[in-house]
Amino acid sequence: MVAFVTGASAGFGAAIARRFAKDGTRVVAAARRTERLKALNKEFGDLILPVTLDVREKAQVESVVTGLPSEFAEIDILINNAGLSRNLEPAHRVPLEDWEVMVDTNIKGLLYCTRQILPGMVARAVDTSSTSDPLRR
Repeated sequence: MVAFVTGASAGFGAAIARRFAKDGTRVVAAARRTERLKALNKEFGDLILPVTLDVREKAQVESVVTGLPSEFAEIDILINNAGLSRNLEPAHRVPLEDWEVMVDTNIKGLLYCTRQILPGMVARAVDTSSTSDPLRR
C-alpha cells in the first residue's frame, strides 16, 4: 500500500504521514520544506520517500508522480493536504495577489495532484470507499 501525502512537512500532513508509516504503509511525503521531509525519512526509513514539491507547479507535480521509484509508483491513497491562508484582513481588503496564491495552492494544487494520480488508481481499480484505511479505524 502506498499513500501520497501533500503538505507532509508539518501539521496535519506530517501527522498523517507518520500514522500511515507507523501502520506499515509506504508514504510519498511531498512538501516544499525539504529538511522537514528528511526528518520524516530519518524517523521511518524506507517507508517514507521525501519529495520536494510545490503543488502550484503543474509540471513539477507531473514530473514527481511519473518519476516515482517502482515501490512508490502505484499510489493507493491520495491525501491532498497542502494548503495555506494568506492575510487575515476581511476578504474585501485582501490583495488580489494573496487570493491568487491561495487559489493556486488550495484549489489548483489539489486538481493537479488528483488529475495526475487518479488515472493510475482507477486503472488498478483501487477501492476508494474502503474502510480498511488506517485513519478510519
